[in-house]
Amino acid sequence: MKILARMGLAASALLITTATFAADLPAKKQAPAAVPMAAPRVFSWNGVYGGFNGGYGSGNFTSDGRGAFGSPTGGLIGFTGGYNYQMPNNWVVGVEGDIDMGNIKSSNGSNSSELRYMNTLRGRLGYANDRMLPYVTAGYAGGTTHDDNLGSTADTYHNGWTAGAGIEMAITDSWSIKGEGLYVRLEDKTYPNGGETGAELGIARIGLNYRF
Repeated sequence: MKILARMGLAASALLITTATFAADLPAKKQAPAAVPMAAPRVFSWNGVYGGFNGGYGSGNFTSDGRGAFGSPTGGLIGFTGGYNYQMPNNWVVGVEGDIDMGNIKSSNGSNSSELRYMNTLRGRLGYANDRMLPYVTAGYAGGTTHDDNLGSTADTYHNGWTAGAGIEMAITDSWSIKGEGLYVRLEDKTYPNGGETGAELGIARIGLNYRF
């Protein structure tokens, strides 16, 4: 009986010692939960913008002006403003206007004609590839020519239309640059001491815009 009692005491002591040792062991820690990665922010073309543009134009005076004045070339520079709306499927629709001063001119002897001002109001349709926006554009164009023929001068405003395409690239969240080409057709009107003239022009220009 004494042997059994001693064996029982020894077993009890072993269990207590084992439990104490196990309690002192470092607990297994669960692996930390994975932190979800934030989705990259998608750039948006929405909003009002304004900026500057400048470029080069060349073409022909039309009707009687072709023979009287020749083929005009020259530069232009001005201001741009517009509004874009980007749809959920990344198509971008907008409206854009500009007004430019120019010296797109030609002369034939003492006769000359110069496109001094040009303005447009156009719709734009593009497809946004994040910060890149290729687009097409079309709408109204108008311009003022200064005509000098046989000693008489006149400033004449011509209505017309324009169409073209371009690409705009956002360089920061607010600033973007663009390049575009436009075809401009201005209506024929009478010039002093002569017949009628208008203009057909190709305009290549670049621009810098700021979105508000």
